[in-house]
Amino acid sequence: MTSPFSGPRSEGGGDALNGARLAIDRLNQQNLQIGDKPVRFELLVKDDHGMPARGMQVAREFAQAGVSGVIGPMTSAVALAVARIYNQNRVPMLTVATHPAVTRPDYEYVFRLLASDAELGRKMVQYAASSLKVRRVAVIQDGSGYAEGLVSELQAASQKEGVQLAVQLQLSEAAHDPELRGVLQQVRNAKSDAVFFAGYPPLSARILQEMHQMRLALPLMAGDAQCSIEMLRLIGDFLDNGVYCVQSGVWLTRVADGAVFAAAFQTRYSQPPDVYAGNFYDGVMLLAQAMKTAGSTRPEQFLPALARSRYKGVTATYEFNARHDLKDSAATILRLKDGALVPMASF
Repeated sequence: MTSPFSGPRSEGGGDALNGARLAIDRLNQQNLQIGDKPVRFELLVKDDHGMPARGMQVAREFAQAGVSGVIGPMTSAVALAVARIYNQNRVPMLTVATHPAVTRPDYEYVFRLLASDAELGRKMVQYAASSLKVRRVAVIQDGSGYAEGLVSELQAASQKEGVQLAVQLQLSEAAHDPELRGVLQQVRNAKSDAVFFAGYPPLSARILQEMHQMRLALPLMAGDAQCSIEMLRLIGDFLDNGVYCVQSGVWLTRVADGAVFAAAFQTRYSQPPDVYAGNFYDGVMLLAQAMKTAGSTRPEQFLPALARSRYKGVTATYEFNARHDLKDSAATILRLKDGALVPMASF
């Protein structure tokens, strides 16, 4: 498994790791046999720091180690950099990265465990238009690979839904307060009904704080990275006009298997699962099922079974199309309210 376990994305990486560890423990409790031989699953963990160069180094190390599969990376920037390496070395890569370009028809060893930005962006715009009656939006992005994919899909979806992009702006996570205030003044001048943010929680929290101080009374909508405990912790009281995010799949506590997983996670780690724990848990289980079906732990032998999988996990039913994206990519709109993530709509 690879994800960022240090640096600004480390909270999400730690949550994902806990989900994968829970799956490994569950599998080893079952005393499984694959191809009439007893097996014990082991989790090899490497920190990619959320950096493409480090991710490529990790990918080569995993390929050299002869791993049966990789769960991760978590970020789109890393996934875009390493997908070719895993594919060339015939190592299955099951990622939660949402940039549409991560999966390709010629990458037979690369799979996506949740909806891509194409689905998430479209459904976020649909909810904004139908439920919040948004007609003009300001788009702010942080320049990351994750933001690039989401913004592209927001543009396409907005045109289809009749939502006008009033202004499109970019801020780095290191932006100084005067720069941030200048960007938000442009949002105000553009007479926007809402802000669509594409990026990670630290910057969106600063944007919300500045909006609060400027009395810029607009809802903020964002991608799946904001559907996190980290975001709730960072934003504090700056929820003036609503903060919404879109998460792949049906919200855990709304389905029986998800609720059971969430309770087990809480018991094990003394905290609820965050954004990707369920997907990383499902990814481990999905690999194990493909191995059992094929009777082999060798990737070239179980890959066809993985590609043909129909597996009901805790976050989704996993069935892949020719591109190895999910055929059924449901999404849930959540509102950050009263210290919790509140499901508003699933479709």
